[in-house]
Amino acid sequence: MDRENAVIGGGVRDGARVTRAMARALREVSASSRPCFKKQRKLEKSSRAALTDITNEYRKPQLNNCAASNFQTRGGHRKRTTKGASNVSMQVLSTRDVRAKSAKDLSAISMVQSHDDVFAERLEDRELVQPSMSVMAGPLLSMQDSVKSDELLGSPNKDIDMISEKLKHSDGLGIVDIDSVELKDPQVWSSYAPDIYNNIFVREFERRLTDYMGELQKDITPSMRAILIDWLVEVSEEYKLVPDTLYLTVNLIDRFLSQSLIQKQGLQLLGVTCMLIASKYEEICAPRVEEFCFITDNTYTKAEVLKMESEVLNLLHFQLSVPTAKTFLRRFILAAQYSCKVSYVEVEFLANYLAELTLVEYSFSQFRPSLIAASAVLIARWTLNQSEHPWNSTMEHYTNYRVSELKTTVLALADLQLNTKGCPLNAIRDKYKQQKFMSVANLSPKPVQSLFEAEV
Repeated sequence: MDRENAVIGGGVRDGARVTRAMARALREVSASSRPCFKKQRKLEKSSRAALTDITNEYRKPQLNNCAASNFQTRGGHRKRTTKGASNVSMQVLSTRDVRAKSAKDLSAISMVQSHDDVFAERLEDRELVQPSMSVMAGPLLSMQDSVKSDELLGSPNKDIDMISEKLKHSDGLGIVDIDSVELKDPQVWSSYAPDIYNNIFVREFERRLTDYMGELQKDITPSMRAILIDWLVEVSEEYKLVPDTLYLTVNLIDRFLSQSLIQKQGLQLLGVTCMLIASKYEEICAPRVEEFCFITDNTYTKAEVLKMESEVLNLLHFQLSVPTAKTFLRRFILAAQYSCKVSYVEVEFLANYLAELTLVEYSFSQFRPSLIAASAVLIARWTLNQSEHPWNSTMEHYTNYRVSELKTTVLALADLQLNTKGCPLNAIRDKYKQQKFMSVANLSPKPVQSLFEAEV
């Protein structure tokens, strides 16, 4: 009774007697007015469990096996808070989506601004670039511009066209950079061309032929050689061989005759064997040995051709990669293209025609192939256009010949074009009278003596 009176004593008058019924009534009233801390703590614990479940539900893919088992043990709390958890999770996800979208928009805006700044700086740099004053400075500046614009603007074709226009003519010496212009064609080996031809110029000096007709051969004459090559021209046309095969065939014949004595009965065998070797080296689909035997009316057997093939290759040490006039013609005609006012194709056909005429004439075997090619291009340009001198600084640069150094070869080639000796062998002339070669063999030769009166 004393404890009950102490608990509820604040609600009665001092000195009044408290009965059991009064104490029970007072206890119920006081209980309803006091806060229940135990129940509140239970609700807080339940709320914390619900947040824990939400976090676990959101990070579910990152849980390991142990965390997943712990999550299952708290299934009771999750059941009671499913609705609240879904609402809160949707709010959390939507908030994160908004933040991610905002960050993405900000990054896009910053990228656009930075690109605009770089583009503006690039335009300012273009305005500050000064034109080059030398032959080689122009290509260097153009290459730098193309690399920068390729990185910033992503238009390589436009940059290559710009390089070609800038290098069309050099400011210093008027020399056209034909290798930089040819950057338009990715299949052209323009990056390696200068080094390749520097090496070829050196190699042609190492393979100079001797006058084997007067020093070595006793049964072979220049006219026999001419008849053989004229017949090989017809064979190459019959089998539609590329010009490189014909040039290499003549080269192999001359090199073999300059080192080995041969009788005239074996000259045709040597000719077809050298064409067989050249075909294997140059052609995609070379004629068979039997076809070369057939073209000789079976004068020689397959075994004889194969035996001669072995002799030729061993004597020449299998050295088949040699510079010919055709090798230099490609380079020199390309150089003539950028300073020629007439048809480029016509210049090419006429130069090839003049160069092939020299294959039949033994005396031209003593000239270097590059000298023959340069002379053929000079006469071809002069024949088609007499309004200007055919030799300029660009041609001199790429051929390594001044016009005065070509005088002897040009005069000899002009006589060969006129056929002053009356040679009856006309396989090459008939070949270039065809319409597919624009009938360049029918063109009237022009006097060339005046070209050497005043050196360019």
